[in-house]
Amino acid sequence: MRRLTALLLVVACGCKESQEVPIEAAAPESAASEAPTGRVEAPGGAATAKPAENAPKPAPKTELTFRVPDEWEVLSPKVPLRKHELRVPHVEGDTQDAELLVLYRGAIGLGPIEAQWTRWSQQFTQPDGTNSRERLKLSNSKIGGRAVTEAELEGTCVAEKTPDSGERWNEPGWKLLGAVIESEFGPYYVRLLGPKATVDANAARFRAFLESSAP
Repeated sequence: MRRLTALLLVVACGCKESQEVPIEAAAPESAASEAPTGRVEAPGGAATAKPAENAPKPAPKTELTFRVPDEWEVLSPKVPLRKHELRVPHVEGDTQDAELLVLYRGAIGLGPIEAQWTRWSQQFTQPDGTNSRERLKLSNSKIGGRAVTEAELEGTCVAEKTPDSGERWNEPGWKLLGAVIESEFGPYYVRLLGPKATVDANAARFRAFLESSAP
């Protein structure tokens, strides 16, 4: 598996916004291990190593990284708000792939969390005419000590294919798995969207993707 980072644009990935592969974003390595050291004479003449006072300090971590399943393909984000875009190949019986997006806007986030539930709900209509917000299932948990709220919704997908394109999907039998991760760097919005069978087949990978989040 691989890990995704802010600089990771290796391989290419609203209803469908991205695609991915197992990735793991590695945090910058500290250069401290290569810093010059001074030598100090300890009592008895033994020489001991002492870090130089001007030795560089490790770079602070500034974002979360994610490990991507091998089955997913990483794509180049189409818009700046999309931190990562991944393609999730469809299973037999489906004709379209699913996509996984990670949205990130720094510490300010995308507004109140309820607004995110509204945005995701508006990407679906229901065959019986009920409000999709009422059908949205929410659950709370913690991953790595961070609060996570997960969402699940099914119905007919009517989201824009790409932001501001005006072109919308009209796909019955689609499903969304989403999560908002509250991190020390700001909230991360993760969404898996596509045909229900394909999304269900990748539910465990989606959970593993969330659980892999780390600085």
